[in-house]
Amino acid sequence: MDIDTKNFLNTQNKPKSNTDTIYFDYENIVSSEKLHQFLFDYFYKYKRVTWIKDNEEELFCQGLQSTINKYNKHRLLVGFLDKFFLKWYSPKSSLGNSGQDLPAQAGKKKILFRLFKYYDIILGAKKYHQVGLIVHARDRLFAIKNLMGYIITSDLDQHVLAYLQEKNIKYLYRLIKEVENKLGAVKPNYIVLWNDIFPIERAIVLASKKLGITTLEIQHGVYDSFRTMETGKVVDHVLVWGEYFKDLYVKQGKRKPEDIYVLGYPYVIPKNQDVENKDSHYVVCYLGQDLEIYDKNFLSIKFETANSIYKICKKLGLAFVYRPHPGDDRKALEEKLPHIYFTPAQEKLEETFKKADIFISFQSTSLVEAAMRSKISLQLLNYPLKSDNFEKLSACNASLQTLEELENYLKKIVSAKKLDELKIEFNNNYVETRYNPVERFLEIIHEIEKSKE
Repeated sequence: MDIDTKNFLNTQNKPKSNTDTIYFDYENIVSSEKLHQFLFDYFYKYKRVTWIKDNEEELFCQGLQSTINKYNKHRLLVGFLDKFFLKWYSPKSSLGNSGQDLPAQAGKKKILFRLFKYYDIILGAKKYHQVGLIVHARDRLFAIKNLMGYIITSDLDQHVLAYLQEKNIKYLYRLIKEVENKLGAVKPNYIVLWNDIFPIERAIVLASKKLGITTLEIQHGVYDSFRTMETGKVVDHVLVWGEYFKDLYVKQGKRKPEDIYVLGYPYVIPKNQDVENKDSHYVVCYLGQDLEIYDKNFLSIKFETANSIYKICKKLGLAFVYRPHPGDDRKALEEKLPHIYFTPAQEKLEETFKKADIFISFQSTSLVEAAMRSKISLQLLNYPLKSDNFEKLSACNASLQTLEELENYLKKIVSAKKLDELKIEFNNNYVETRYNPVERFLEIIHEIEKSKE
């Protein structure tokens, strides 16, 4: 655990007589004086990052308000379902576990996942443990479809937003208490998050520390050695994609080695595929990133890059498609780039991987996955930001500095007789691809259990 985190965690503070009784029992974990810093540490850190010029807190508040509005609009409609599936997952429920408290059932554990994209792991773990979800907004559809109990957190955003607007700590006390009540109702052994930097996630970690629940975080994207590791600092254990990321945590002083497990890539992907030759009729896909949320000036770079690659591809007889990032303003992009074909809004990344042959991006996680899938993957380092060089990490075919270099490499691809000659040996130290993600996750749970003995 890094120095900054130690400043507000495990401080051994004595409860103060004037502390709100709701929060009294938490004073020994995070003092009330440091609670706001603990919950909003992410925003304080980013205010000191020179290349981030726009106000992420303002965007965050807009997102909170949007979620609150949607929740209030549909609350009566989905309220019954939420209560039913909460009861399904509660201890001694006749619905979810045959009326028995699950931990007593043959060593099975009750595991709550904060739903992200780890569907294989979630459904795989469900075969061996009692798995439930912490859902937000539409996430409940996955839970209902797979008959999984869940608790909701959409109703908690109101307390976070109220605090940001009024700066009254009573809203943070209410947030912590409601999280504790939700977790206390289902009594999980483990909670699996995809980050521990946002206020709701940190409130979950804080309540878990009081309740004795073990918290894990699964790495959710590639991390860059030029940036300070901010996520994974307060959960009990971090599950990373490879030794490279474990070393980053340790070298930066963020975590101890024993707190980190190498999970490998958490998605099942086909590996060691042959690179298909198509008589040079290849499809090039540019993977967008939403860097402009940090600096609006980056938006012009995105427009220029997409337009330039389109022109290069047209000259070389290559088809070009742009895949927007989930955070992109798709409508604005399509208006600015009407001549460029965009992937359909509902097209999953898996489908894009099947259709395209060559992938280009600045530092997208999807670019690294393309390399894992034996696709031609090219890193274009044309933003004024320092970044890990994927080529040097053996995580892509080439890292290129300019559009001219990119054009020359695409010419090389077009003229190649066999694309297999360009295939790389992917670096499993960077992202471990040899593990089965479900089996490895279950092994980690077993290892943690043994360490508790």
